[in-house]
Amino acid sequence: MPIKRTYASHGDACATAHAVELLGDRWSYPVLRELMLGPKRFSELAAALWGITPAVLTARLRQLEGSGLVRRVTLPAPARATAYECTPWARELQPIFQALGRWAVRSPLRADAGGGLTPDAMVQSMLTMAPARTMDPPLELELEFADARSGPAAVWYAYRLRWADRLVIERSTEPDRARAGVRGDSSAWARVLYEDAAPDAMEITGDPTEVARLIEAYAGTVGNGAADSAGPG
Repeated sequence: MPIKRTYASHGDACATAHAVELLGDRWSYPVLRELMLGPKRFSELAAALWGITPAVLTARLRQLEGSGLVRRVTLPAPARATAYECTPWARELQPIFQALGRWAVRSPLRADAGGGLTPDAMVQSMLTMAPARTMDPPLELELEFADARSGPAAVWYAYRLRWADRLVIERSTEPDRARAGVRGDSSAWARVLYEDAAPDAMEITGDPTEVARLIEAYAGTVGNGAADSAGPG
């Protein structure tokens, strides 16, 4: 196999070229997207990254570790399992990925027919496409999503949403006692936000007007088929 030369080895000192080199390999971004909100075990990554093989995932994780973007961690009890997470340096990419997502959603070559979003990709999409507005009174919701494409084995992920002067969504491990909650398939929720689908497929708890306020905030943010604008997501 030929040795892959870097831009720098050709005499190019451009830092942006180096950044593209670090992130440009296939699967690098999806791996980082799935780790941006919190650590995941290898099996969770393999289930979330549709089309990747275990060998390719192993190679990509090794590459991202070597680049200083991903590191191994041990999950706390009771799991006590090895997992992967973004390094603080990698998390600095989040606003850059969001800008790329807003740019890419207008691509004339983008084809997303039949595609879906993992729970973390859906949340990243929400952060990416959220309009710059203040919510008064602030919104506080619990979100819980699974990827229905995985069938009964789908893993549920919980999130805490707060929107005052800006939208913040974080992975949650404990009930938040928010005024309202949304639970269901992550791709179905994307259709609610971006394709004007009725939220009938979602389980809504608490005050439904809070959920309606969230849905209304995304009205018109992107055109039809925007569900795959999740970036990071």
